Amino acid sequence: MDNINPIRLATLSDLSRHGYQLACYCPRCRRWAELDLPQLSGQGLAERLLAEFRPRCKTCGTPGEKQLRPPKRWQGPRARATFAHYAARADA
Repeated sequence: MDNINPIRLATLSDLSRHGYQLACYCPRCRRWAELDLPQLSGQGLAERLLAEFRPRCKTCGTPGEKQLRPPKRWQGPRARATFAHYAARADA
């Protein structure tokens, strides 16, 4: 466990740098939106603290509920689960 390096996820640029995504939910519209972190950085919000970042719904203006999403690491094919089905025996 000594080789695990902690990462800092305090600002929007930290999220972008480490591949995290930020999504928001509007409780009024029941609408989900994934935020464009590079675009927000281009608007001067790169060093905005995540705890102080208050996004609003584009549709109704209600403050959104943030959801931090981990990086998408796996780029290969999706795993498939298979299940074996056994017929029930009449004499069991």
